[in-house]
Amino acid sequence: MKALHRQLLAWYDREKRDLPWRRSRDPYQIWISEIMLQQTRVETVLPYFARFLSNFPTVKDLAAADTDKLLNLWAGLGYYSRARNLKAAAEDMVARFDGEVPRNHESLRSLKGIGPYTAAAIASIAFDQAHPAIDGNLERVFARLLALRTNPKTEGRAAVTTFGQRLVDLGRAGDVNQAVMDLSAKVCVPREPRCLACPIQSHCLAFREGSQNEIPVKKEKKAPIELKAAGLIVLAEGELLLARRPQGEWLAGMWDLPWWVETAESKTLLLDSAQEFARSEQKRTITKHKITFQVRAFALGRKPKAQILEQLPAPAAEFRWVKLSDLHGVNLPRPSERALEQALSKQAN
Repeated sequence: MKALHRQLLAWYDREKRDLPWRRSRDPYQIWISEIMLQQTRVETVLPYFARFLSNFPTVKDLAAADTDKLLNLWAGLGYYSRARNLKAAAEDMVARFDGEVPRNHESLRSLKGIGPYTAAAIASIAFDQAHPAIDGNLERVFARLLALRTNPKTEGRAAVTTFGQRLVDLGRAGDVNQAVMDLSAKVCVPREPRCLACPIQSHCLAFREGSQNEIPVKKEKKAPIELKAAGLIVLAEGELLLARRPQGEWLAGMWDLPWWVETAESKTLLLDSAQEFARSEQKRTITKHKITFQVRAFALGRKPKAQILEQLPAPAAEFRWVKLSDLHGVNLPRPSERALEQALSKQAN
């Protein structure tokens, strides 16, 4: 283990990726980066990270953030509950920890949106505490080193965690975790790992037995959950109707096109006098969900009264009208943005 530890860190010191959150031991920046990196590629996160810190440079700034502004800055990263959890955790830090990211691992775990991996990453990288940050990437590397024939997420979890703990106990815990992260991204990749370039190849039991492409053992993938939704583009007097998604629904808190359940009554109330000028279908896969979003576009002569909007069969916390010229200030979810682009293009033609 000592030789493995030494060789891994020597490689990391030479080859580590130059990432903005690694230029500081600031626990706030490390926390933000770790949340953004969940289910998201490093290249995607980089510009978001810079914009986020310029708008919310401290825990207290984030705690006081306007939710609409926060979600707008997050738009495009997906998994919007992460942004809402960041704000909730920041508010908790202000209330319980004087606006600071707590050093204690258990205190970190008590905060909204911080699970075992994120708490371990913050504690080790920011505070050099000996916690292995076990995520899918570290599972893959450790499972190959051990030639583990059980799923590292289930039956093999104890073996992987014990191995990671032994490694961080030897020192430089944060660098160890980041070294394995870099190794998993650059060398020990999911398919066709680059074993001949691996700095710890001599310690890898899977390479020795030629089983590196078969490890880690995974459980059989389930078929994606298919979701269908319908959206409505309503244009009137040069403005677009938006609806805030209600709590408990997909994309809660986001401004989006109204999600639409068509009934005879709703057509009579709003659409009888409207001109339908476009239809589109957007498909998107997010984690285990396969989403089909069907959108119809209508042009009205004038904006309907508020009480008519309130009767729409569209789950919404509130409605608002936005001038098309001001849409640059509203970050719609990507499927809605594409549908709107297509509809406006058809209307122009």
